[in-house]
Amino acid sequence: MDLIVMIVIFGAIMYFLMIRPQQKRMKQHQELIASLAPGSRVLLTSGMYATILHAGERQFIVELAPGVEVTIGKGHVSRVATEDEEEFEFDDSAVVSDDVADVADEHIATDEELRAMFEEPSPDTPEGDADADNQNR
Repeated sequence: MDLIVMIVIFGAIMYFLMIRPQQKRMKQHQELIASLAPGSRVLLTSGMYATILHAGERQFIVELAPGVEVTIGKGHVSRVATEDEEEFEFDDSAVVSDDVADVADEHIATDEELRAMFEEPSPDTPEGDADADNQNR
């Protein structure tokens, strides 16, 4: 009889110390998710800050930086970000950098050049050829 009472008491303690607080946190998180609307600034579980652009039934489309949009599950929103957490301010103006190399000036290998680089040596190449040995080094 004492064992049954101890098991019931232990079960009640487990419920009030572990299960009930977890259920409260889950309910608060669900209320938070339901309250979010486009334009809300949030902290994701990955540690990234994002702005909600669109809200669906199970997903959000968020903007991580100007022009960088990703789709996330609603469960990946940790909390609403406050203004005092923001260190940087972004704007949507185009960033132009003069130190970017111009790719058009570079030589781009053609398909034939790429094939020649990765072809197996032909069987008619002499094994003892010094030039062939130097090319492989």
